[in-house]
Amino acid sequence: KEVANEKHRIINVALVGNPNCGKTTLFNFASGAHERVGNYAGVTVDAKEGHAKFEGYIFNLVDLPGTYSLSAYSPEEIYVRKQLIEKTPDVVINVVDAFNLERNLYLTTELIDMHICMVVALNFFDEANQRGDIVDRDKLSELFGVPMIPTVFKSGKGVKELFHQIIRVYESEEGSDPHFRHIHINHGHEIENGIAEIQEHLKKENDIRQSYSTRYLAIKLLQQDEDVENLVSKLPDAKEIIAHRDKASARVKEETGEDSETAIMDAKYGFIHGALE
Repeated sequence: KEVANEKHRIINVALVGNPNCGKTTLFNFASGAHERVGNYAGVTVDAKEGHAKFEGYIFNLVDLPGTYSLSAYSPEEIYVRKQLIEKTPDVVINVVDAFNLERNLYLTTELIDMHICMVVALNFFDEANQRGDIVDRDKLSELFGVPMIPTVFKSGKGVKELFHQIIRVYESEEGSDPHFRHIHINHGHEIENGIAEIQEHLKKENDIRQSYSTRYLAIKLLQQDEDVENLVSKLPDAKEIIAHRDKASARVKEETGEDSETAIMDAKYGFIHGALE
């Protein structure tokens, strides 16, 4: 029992965010000089690993490369995706630049699709306030279903509250609080129909369900993501899944004049814009 309790008090945390959001400043502040560089074989991108202690818990921290999205276009994006899927962290700290909320929250919507347990750090919050930005973070947190903590990593302001919130999320049941619940961002009628049809097949695959959110895979497939297409091509229902994807994409093109990748991006930014309003 003692060993189990001790193991339970180790929390694996990945730091994710756009480039220049202050993520590495947090990592350095929290872990001090105790760090090592970890990387994947054959990949030039790397991640820093460090440790922190707080309220009787040990945090294994991984500072992942800065990325604007979880597409599979750049080595950084592929690396971050791989790390989140293969080494599933207990909690993700999603560092968001409070100066550029609309652009920075796009990555947050993708992490929501992945159904990842996370806490958002609204960094540079004081500077955004000085500029005159008034953010009702409580309401924003409720709309995204994710706890949001104002931080200033240069001074360490908000870091204790951030780590306290990570423990709360780690120990709580999802859905126990309006600020900690799983939401579905609505991508429009045709896309949502396609997602549902693709998910029906993916949910039959136990291996897939254990490693991925089936909704996330369906969305990525509709975004013509090559990595996900390769993964799906090995499944018994591959032909039907791709047929559902192609049908949904054709309907979106017919209805909106846009490809499904653009339609999904527009829907995400529409959700962000509405929340910020």
